[in-house]
Amino acid sequence: MASSSKRPKKLEVRGRKRPLPTKQLISKWFADEKTQDYYFEWYVGIRIIPPKTLKLEWFKNDGFSFPTLLDHQELGKFVELEGPYYPELIRPFLCFALSNEGIMQSVVKGKLIKLDGPTLKEAAGLSGDGSTKPQPFNFGDFEELTTFRDYQRNPENTNYTKLLTGGMKKNSRLISFIIAWMLKPRLLNHAQMSRDDILRMHVIK
Repeated sequence: MASSSKRPKKLEVRGRKRPLPTKQLISKWFADEKTQDYYFEWYVGIRIIPPKTLKLEWFKNDGFSFPTLLDHQELGKFVELEGPYYPELIRPFLCFALSNEGIMQSVVKGKLIKLDGPTLKEAAGLSGDGSTKPQPFNFGDFEELTTFRDYQRNPENTNYTKLLTGGMKKNSRLISFIIAWMLKPRLLNHAQMSRDDILRMHVIK
């Protein structure tokens, strides 16, 4: 169950009663009324960001280098994933998600779902068995503004207070949007990088 520091904002329903699940939903997804109340309070209204995909081959044919960088990090299959997605299944998954010996798992419609290594490898091309703690990267050479400066077309004319992507080199700018829209998606400020965004780009490149 999500910690209080990471819970989504509490849903506020105005002008109408709180929506109720069907009997089938109650019997298959929720074990008791307390669980139902928790789900409705924290998850029923959470916005699910629609997934984005791209075709790396198109960019390779146009001479871009970032597809090779993504392939090297085993992210190629992940960013090309296509198919339907179901917000009403994603929300219960997030509601009941927990970590068991380093493996994320949840229960949806009475079924246990484990995002272990073989599952992630088969579904998204991501390696790692999920049972061992990865060794930390050595970020001793990482300095936020220096790294951001290296990605600029005109470093001398760049405003370093807002970390905007508009002045970045083409490959770097595309990677920044892949991070903001696909790898660590968010709803706002896709054209402004955070320190974590710059660190992720540093790892990819």
